[in-house]
Amino acid sequence: KPAKPAAAAPKVTPLPPPPPASMPAAAASAAAPAPAKSAAPPAPVAQQDAASALSDIFDEFKEDAEATAGEAEDPDTHYNLGIAFKEMGLLDEAIGELQKVAKAIDQGQPFSQQMQAFTWLAQCLVDKGVPMAAVRWYEKALKVQDIDDESKLAVYYDLGNAYEMAGNRQKAHDTFLEVYSSNIDYRDVADRIKALKN
Repeated sequence: KPAKPAAAAPKVTPLPPPPPASMPAAAASAAAPAPAKSAAPPAPVAQQDAASALSDIFDEFKEDAEATAGEAEDPDTHYNLGIAFKEMGLLDEAIGELQKVAKAIDQGQPFSQQMQAFTWLAQCLVDKGVPMAAVRWYEKALKVQDIDDESKLAVYYDLGNAYEMAGNRQKAHDTFLEVYSSNIDYRDVADRIKALKN
């Protein structure tokens, strides 16, 4: 019978972990500071490793894209690279790539996503803090052939936003009115017009 208490002792050892698991997360982390400290240092290292790996991948992608672009100046490659840079927050690189797309379009190269290229470029410039530079690209987007009505409303709205950010309230008001005249319920356009009147 002394063997049964010895067998029960190992079963008692696993029992203490379930009560902390049933506690709230804040209480559980306060009860066990030692594991949290040992887990904390690897996280920044892992983040640095991930950031470094991602940076290496983009460097390789950019080198490959530039090598390919050097041969054919393919707008699709620059467009995809520009969007990737934009999504990573690398605005200068994104602007540079999207400007290459715009230049290729101006030179007559076929590109099926002209409106999107111009609006991505404009949005990068807005994000960079130069909304008046974005105006040019929104206006070019509005001149793209076969732009559908919904896309046109979106571009006018973004153009109005760029004017407002640049401090040109009258142009912003007039541009938002273009949207309002077509769709009174589009986003918050009615509120934007009301705010600009005051």
